[in-house]
Amino acid sequence: MGRSTEPSTEVFNEILALNSVGGDREFLTEIIGLIQAAWPTLLAEIRGGMAMGDIAAVQRSARLAKAAARNVSASRAYECALQLEMMTNMGDLSAAQRAIASLEQEVERLQSVLPAFLTGRVGERATPRVGRPTLPSTNRT
Repeated sequence: MGRSTEPSTEVFNEILALNSVGGDREFLTEIIGLIQAAWPTLLAEIRGGMAMGDIAAVQRSARLAKAAARNVSASRAYECALQLEMMTNMGDLSAAQRAIASLEQEVERLQSVLPAFLTGRVGERATPRVGRPTLPSTNRT
């Protein structure tokens, strides 16, 4: 049985990512570029923090990784970063090491599918909703 050439929406959900920026592909492309550039530093900070026993640094970087993954609708990477954050909060460093390995694997998968989005080769069938997302109104009188 052959594998699909379509990337998993758990690795990168193009429709959700586009919807999160109101369908603005150019803006999403900018966000993706920034996040792609940030991943190596985030992962190095996580590994370095673990090596130095600086759990607070690992937790900070895990939260940043979680936000980066959420911003590009990468649910697997988000879940791995969340798991890492939770394991460090509980002091379970062996589980945190496994979560780091999982996060690195998911980031690698993510980094392998994002170039296809950036060049417009995937998801051309995607139909994001029209318009910018709206924020809840706050009545200030």
